[in-house]
Amino acid sequence: MNKLTTFLTAATLVAAPAFAQDDAWETQGLTDDAITIGVMGPFSGNASSYSKALIGMMAYYDKVNEEGGVHGRKLVAVQEDTACDSAKGLAAAKKLISQDEVFMLQGNSCSGVALALRPTIEEAGLPWIVAHAVSDSISDPLAANIFHGVPTGRANGYAMAAFVLSKPDTKNVAIIEHSNDWAHSYSNPARDYLKEHGVEPTAELTMERGQTDATAQVLKLRQNKPDFIIAALYEAETAIFLRDLKKYGMGDIPVMGTAGTDLENTLKRTGDFETVQNYYVIHSYVDNLDGEKMKPWGDMIHKYYPDEELSTFSFVSIGSAEALVSALEAVGPDLTRSKLIAALEEVRDFDTGILSDPITWTPEDHQGVKGSAVAGFVDGEPTVLKAWGQPY
Repeated sequence: MNKLTTFLTAATLVAAPAFAQDDAWETQGLTDDAITIGVMGPFSGNASSYSKALIGMMAYYDKVNEEGGVHGRKLVAVQEDTACDSAKGLAAAKKLISQDEVFMLQGNSCSGVALALRPTIEEAGLPWIVAHAVSDSISDPLAANIFHGVPTGRANGYAMAAFVLSKPDTKNVAIIEHSNDWAHSYSNPARDYLKEHGVEPTAELTMERGQTDATAQVLKLRQNKPDFIIAALYEAETAIFLRDLKKYGMGDIPVMGTAGTDLENTLKRTGDFETVQNYYVIHSYVDNLDGEKMKPWGDMIHKYYPDEELSTFSFVSIGSAEALVSALEAVGPDLTRSKLIAALEEVRDFDTGILSDPITWTPEDHQGVKGSAVAGFVDGEPTVLKAWGQPY
């Protein structure tokens, strides 16, 4: 694992703190032997499969702790359930900040929840690394204390559209999406990319969260006869949409999905390989889920969570946790919140060994991961791809 390419000098660390706070605030949630980290996520509800991202991240904390921690301090996770609900998420954030008095926050799935939390967390000033939710608006405009540790919707939207257009003779592209900010964070950049390359979406349809039938949308698409469909849908609605595509004889049309789904869970939800055989998803990793490069991470998760069933979500937050630990190491034992924020802004080309692209944070840009690979079934096997027909 790479360390920071540029280590911070003592002068850099103490210069210009991000927030004019007193000493007690700077070290709140910090003891001689522990760093408390608030971990919010959907540990219950219909989006609970996303909590696997946080379990993988906390397994990495356990690994670091077993190896002695960071400068003698253990990483102590304080969990709060958001249930992918903005009101519950806001209550969780306020509890972690004001009652539990954690040193920092890391985690979050569900962009709608994270967006609702941003004003409260930005005002509170403590470091927050967003390790799963992807909406650009969480970290853009720039907030001094908020860092994105995964590809944002913009990066993923560009990658989705680039993959779609890499399929020869793709000219008729349709889009189906939820009407929320999370979906728009993928679809809007994808539209921009398509238009920049001379392709105007020929159909743009909405499927709401919680919708249990996609017949109306699929029948419109059948009239449109697209070469490729971009689907910015959550996991449950993706499965329904793919089932209805197959039901109405359109299962041979390739569908490009978001990081809100993965191949394995989508196959499990549909229970039918034919339904998903032409489904592709953004894939943030260097290898297949069961590939050689991913095996050490899977083994790590199972060491601390023996009964955990792995999915693509299990790995997505680990890279940002690695970058956090590297920044903590760079700060040294004299840790404060402002020093950690300054150290995070010095992370450059950090190779996590798990994400397909490195992490770079600067004082001007806290969106750390700029690209992504794609995964799809090739000869019946999940395969990581750079472009149509090109393995990663």
